Amino acid sequence: MSNRGPKVALSLAVALCAVNSFSQSTELLTAVRTHDGKAIDLAKAELAACATTQAKHKPCARQQNLSLLTGVLLLSSSESEAAAKQLSAVTSPKGLQAYHLWYLAEAQSWSGQVPSAVKTLQKIQKAPAGLQERITPRLGELLLQAGKPAQALKILIPAATKSMSPELLLARAQAYAATGDEHNAAADYKTIAIRYPTHPHGAIARAALGPEALLSLSQDEQVTRIVALQTAGALNDTLSAIDGLGEPTGKFASATKAKLALIRGQVLLLKGKDADAFTQLDLASATGTAQVAADALNTKARRLMRVGQNAEAQKYFRQLETRFPSDVNADDAGYYASWLNMSSGDDAAAALQFEEFENVHTSSRKRDEARWFRAFALLRMRQFAKSRDVLTSLATDFPRSQLVPQALYWATRCAQLTPPVDGGAVVDATAEYKAVIAGFPGSIYAWFARERLRDLGVEVPPMFANHPKSLKVSVPPELTLAADLAQTGLFRDSAEETTRALTAATAETAITWGHALQSLGDFGSAHTLAARYLWSSVYGTRAPEALALMYPEAWEDSVRHWAETNGVSPYFAWAIMRRESAFRPEVSSSADARGLMQIIPPTATQISKEMKIDTVHADALFAPETNVQLGTWYLSALLTRMGHIATASASYNAGPTAVSKWVKARGDLPLDQWIEEIPYKETRGYVKQVVADTMIYSELYGDSAAPALSMRLTPAKAEGVQF
Repeated sequence: MSNRGPKVALSLAVALCAVNSFSQSTELLTAVRTHDGKAIDLAKAELAACATTQAKHKPCARQQNLSLLTGVLLLSSSESEAAAKQLSAVTSPKGLQAYHLWYLAEAQSWSGQVPSAVKTLQKIQKAPAGLQERITPRLGELLLQAGKPAQALKILIPAATKSMSPELLLARAQAYAATGDEHNAAADYKTIAIRYPTHPHGAIARAALGPEALLSLSQDEQVTRIVALQTAGALNDTLSAIDGLGEPTGKFASATKAKLALIRGQVLLLKGKDADAFTQLDLASATGTAQVAADALNTKARRLMRVGQNAEAQKYFRQLETRFPSDVNADDAGYYASWLNMSSGDDAAAALQFEEFENVHTSSRKRDEARWFRAFALLRMRQFAKSRDVLTSLATDFPRSQLVPQALYWATRCAQLTPPVDGGAVVDATAEYKAVIAGFPGSIYAWFARERLRDLGVEVPPMFANHPKSLKVSVPPELTLAADLAQTGLFRDSAEETTRALTAATAETAITWGHALQSLGDFGSAHTLAARYLWSSVYGTRAPEALALMYPEAWEDSVRHWAETNGVSPYFAWAIMRRESAFRPEVSSSADARGLMQIIPPTATQISKEMKIDTVHADALFAPETNVQLGTWYLSALLTRMGHIATASASYNAGPTAVSKWVKARGDLPLDQWIEEIPYKETRGYVKQVVADTMIYSELYGDSAAPALSMRLTPAKAEGVQF
């Protein structure tokens, strides 16, 4: 694909190129980061150029680091023999001896040089804690491969017991067998067969146990295996295993039958066979133990709720709540049963039942949410005075709740909407809105309050009078190893070491460490420190140094370039980035969303077509430059169609089709209420954060000290981006 914008720092590693003379080139690190196939060729070329320089009796500070990276890249490409040769040819880089020996041992082992690999690992005198956790069990495995099972067992017995991983359990079983301990070997094989039935080692374990292995399992062991199959998502195998078990027997036959019915019902739901699933779930709820019956009721109720059968869902939630009040799901059941009234538009019933929920579930963690929705139901019924009373009590009774900002804002809003009563108390809305702004500057409700003040003709004060300030600091010793690994191109190792190092950070060191990390391009870890230790400095004293860590101009050149090119605000892009990845380019989600702006590969393909550029490879989405290029185009397209940052950000999370329906149904509501009416909890929270962060970024880095937020939506266009 064509990248017309400037090349920018990818992460901790790339920025270091300007800091240390032995850093790899930006092009090479970019290729490594994005798993580009040309990374090996680039590394070889740079290493050859380095060797030529050395041959001319000129120092090449990068030679050792380049050799290490080249060896690691060869190893990751299954060229283990070439990797071992390369890693043996050049001495270890200073400070990275343990990593050099680790990768050399791996290359030796995978190329059949197992005795050499054992000797290499045994040379490691001292390794970082994270690496040592890899070295120890690996040495046990290699000793077994080297024909030294007794020595291997000394390592594998505690290692396998600690991790219970299929890899180490298999190695220990094989070591037991090699030393003649068939009893313990069989026990480990059986554990693997039961716990990891879909893992490749599960097949090895079953083969080792023999063809009758599964038949010899006890009824309880077979049920445990069935649960493991279900957990692994092997739906057909789960059903087959249940059928193969036959009719349960013994003292607890009825309970076992009910548990299997629960599992069968849950699997059938995943296969879309709701009617058959409900039959099984009804059996489980009628005959199972309290836990099984409660799980069955909860499973059925949630499915009914998901498919819009609210009345039926409510019935089963109520059954769960009343039959099993001590069950872990009872609170949620009572809460959802009440909430379904709001979803169905019965605000009166919702207000009443949320109040009853609080009275029944006196220790529930959802009491503050129930209080909020009771107040919101009253607000929707235009019972503003009653709603204000409930909202005020929420802030008083639950002072640590995350709902306090919205409770205070809406309490003031209700006062404004309440018809005046002769002799009644007069609410100072201006003072109350200013209190929301002062107390919760990072919240969307502070920005709502600002717009309400504008409506009252009140001068709006700046939220953050101080502008962010970056500090020039030295890299602390605790982060030196992570920096060395990153500049070499060993990103996985660097990330692991950074995570470990940050456990030693404190509130006193957070500013210094954070700015050191930012100067090295690691915006994600710097943001983590700010969120963990500098909350009061950001939102209390509004310290410029803390603001720069919480709201960084991450990858500034790239973001500003592509935002301008694609016609979208860079502040909107940073807000999305902050919510999606917290500025970590390497992250991926369970849905395979990748990189800074969490773009899934199919969406990247569609964006590429719309932009008329070469299709972007999935791994390239981990490159900030590419991710930002596509992400800003998509944001611009959504904004063009939806017309407001709130609806555009909602579309980024839930898709433009769903959001268009919400706008069509309730687009005449003011922005604050429309957001509260978003039916998806995740999207509701997402929009609140992204809109607030966009406004904060605009104030911190924009031309206006008091940017305005439109409280009115525009109709969504029928044409425009559909994905």
